[in-house]
Amino acid sequence: MLKEVGASGQISLGKKFAGQLYDAVFHPDGRVELLPVKVVPADLQVGEEVASYEVKSPVRPQSVSVAAAGNRKWAADNAAEIAKYNAWASTREPYAQRVRRWRQSQADKPTALPT
Repeated sequence: MLKEVGASGQISLGKKFAGQLYDAVFHPDGRVELLPVKVVPADLQVGEEVASYEVKSPVRPQSVSVAAAGNRKWAADNAAEIAKYNAWASTREPYAQRVRRWRQSQADKPTALPT
């Protein structure tokens, strides 16, 4: 199966492989090998604790409302610039499409090899 790496450096394997973990092996000759792996949780009987990534700092409603008010004020102060940018962005195509079109135009041009 042939896959192209996009402009962002990513490839898509398809929904069949979504959510699976892979070990990426980068070989010296440039090959990249993806090996499926299964993660086994730490044995709790040994006395190790499972790491907790929970955020323990509570979100204060007052700080959220202050930040939201600041965001609304900034958006109101910059409404003209935001509208101008949105108008400009609506005329642009995604970066990946521009790169693909440029690559196709370059493929049509012969290149001189160094002698």
